[in-house]
Amino acid sequence: MTTELKVGVIGLGEVGAHQARGVQTAAGARLFAVADFNPKLVDAFVQDTGARGYGNAEELIADEQVEAVVICVPHKFHAELCKTALKAGKHVFVEKPVTVTSQECDALIALADQSGKVFGASHNQLFYPPHRWLREEIAEGRIARPSILRLRLAIGGKLGGWRADPDLTGGGLLFDAGFHRFYVARSIMGEVKAVYASLDTDDPRGVGEDSGIVVLEFEEGGRAVIEAGYHAPAGIFDDQIEAVTPDALVRIPGIEAHFEKFSDEPHLLIRNGGEWMGQELESAEWPDTIALSVANFIDAVNGKARLAVDGREARRIVEIVEAAYRSAMEGRRVEV
Repeated sequence: MTTELKVGVIGLGEVGAHQARGVQTAAGARLFAVADFNPKLVDAFVQDTGARGYGNAEELIADEQVEAVVICVPHKFHAELCKTALKAGKHVFVEKPVTVTSQECDALIALADQSGKVFGASHNQLFYPPHRWLREEIAEGRIARPSILRLRLAIGGKLGGWRADPDLTGGGLLFDAGFHRFYVARSIMGEVKAVYASLDTDDPRGVGEDSGIVVLEFEEGGRAVIEAGYHAPAGIFDDQIEAVTPDALVRIPGIEAHFEKFSDEPHLLIRNGGEWMGQELESAEWPDTIALSVANFIDAVNGKARLAVDGREARRIVEIVEAAYRSAMEGRRVEV
């Protein structure tokens, strides 16, 4: 008889709800417990799934039968909850960014190493088929390495709630929705060696940037340009990626643009031989990638897969965003 991993999900907002559903559909796991300050959200999941319900994270973590936790709360609280869970002997999976500073993550990596528990972060866009396709085509030499990778993020209006509070997010747009652009760029282009950034504020941690341009330089050559801002027309969510190579121009309309119905283009457009060619890949919408990400974590705990984003990899992306903030504040190129 196969034993299912007993998983608790902390935070049942939009992304947390998708994480919980991902646990439900993953092989080798059971949604055992949920926790949220909002009793209506907890009650709905308890009635729907039969999971145990808790009014706060600490009560769920104290449940000795919970073996792994998925943390989906405002960024400011990631480090403390991860520490508490790791000390309690749980495997831990946390929404991006893993922590709001790279130094906070160091202690968590050490705890995970000492306990032997799996500790990682959800960088769900790594599981989006067009992103994976481009990464593999370049890695295997079927498409030349891009000289420029453009990653756009234009949102029609500032995201509300806690996401508008830099104290809770750790900064502005780049530490929230823009964070995906950094890890996707690194997954496609390899290690970052230097960063240059221009933001609309010289105090991104305190005030939070609403727009910015970031240039990433890579050890293997080439650059990525991240253009991010809230100042788009209402109803717009443009997260397109475009790769410029000597033999092709590849355009990926964007994962959230597709999900939010802002774009009906094919998943992939390739300019080669004088004309655009559309190509549809396997289907994986935005919530699907969240489910794939948490399923990878569960497989890693169960010894069936390598964890896609462990604590060290998650920390590296935070370090790169920190370098972008430092570059903007100091007005200079920063080596990472």
